Amino acid sequence: MTRTHRTALAASALALALGLAACAEPLPTPTPAATPVQAPPVLTPEQSAAILASIGETLATTDEARSDKGLKDRLSGPALAIRKVELAVAKATKKDDPLTKLPTTALSMTSPVEQAWPRAALVVSEQPELETERLLVLEQDEARDPWRLWSWVRLFPGVTLPRFAAATVGSGTVGADDDGYLVTASEALERYADVLSKPKKSKHLDLFADDPFRERVAQLSKLQNAALKPAEGKQTMTFTAVPGALHAFATVDGGMLVVGELTALEDRVAEKGAKISPVDDVEKHLTKKLKVENSMALTYTTVVAIHVPADGSDATKVDVLGVEHAATKASIPEKKD
Repeated sequence: MTRTHRTALAASALALALGLAACAEPLPTPTPAATPVQAPPVLTPEQSAAILASIGETLATTDEARSDKGLKDRLSGPALAIRKVELAVAKATKKDDPLTKLPTTALSMTSPVEQAWPRAALVVSEQPELETERLLVLEQDEARDPWRLWSWVRLFPGVTLPRFAAATVGSGTVGADDDGYLVTASEALERYADVLSKPKKSKHLDLFADDPFRERVAQLSKLQNAALKPAEGKQTMTFTAVPGALHAFATVDGGMLVVGELTALEDRVAEKGAKISPVDDVEKHLTKKLKVENSMALTYTTVVAIHVPADGSDATKVDVLGVEHAATKASIPEKKD
């Protein structure tokens, strides 16, 4: 093979290689991962309305029968505890007055986006005549469980609720000990319980704005102590946050609305030989099987709604927006040596 021939072959091979390279597919480039999007709400407006209608039917049926039979099918938690006592008192007195009005038509409602259980939704009900709106919490424990009314709160007159994401978008929930807020959800309930128990001495007084419930508790304590004073008596009330009994919902302003349960224990004690009497129909019902002499104790189921601002915001106080407070048990305190 001549040198000229070899050169021609080399040139042909080079041209073929260059041609193949020009025709080859370009190397693949990685596609960036899609930006995560929030899951859709788990309840449509139609589903929410159907759930509320079913709860309303249960309330109407049990109210008419003055019986708590079937109540736990659609009520749970503090709502169940309070309503059972209300029904018993309504039956004993043959009056409707003990039954809290609970409209189940929503003015607004949040829908959760969490796909796991338990999960909860928040409802602002229609306004009962001459009363304030109710703030309802609905809860579903497991996938096959019905949604139940977990609690209700009577909103204080004139309060402004924080804004939530539209029901068609869905609202996130907040964990009991999640950071990023002025206080955690658990701390908000624990510190409010301390303020109620120690209205002048709590170290958390500056955290909370004034509210009607604190004023009411202080006024009732003053009246009870005045009534017991002639018999060398005393009244005390201690509030405690119920561990884990809360739901917290994210608000548009970066804060959260906490709805949680407290337990209140009220002791009334007078000198030996004195006689303490129940003051209303609820107390009469709860003590009817007790031999009340110079002491009695009442246990209250209390639900509070608290707006906690985001950490770093201009807000420096936590606002209590509403409360439900009802006696659900009575007992005779153990005598101290």
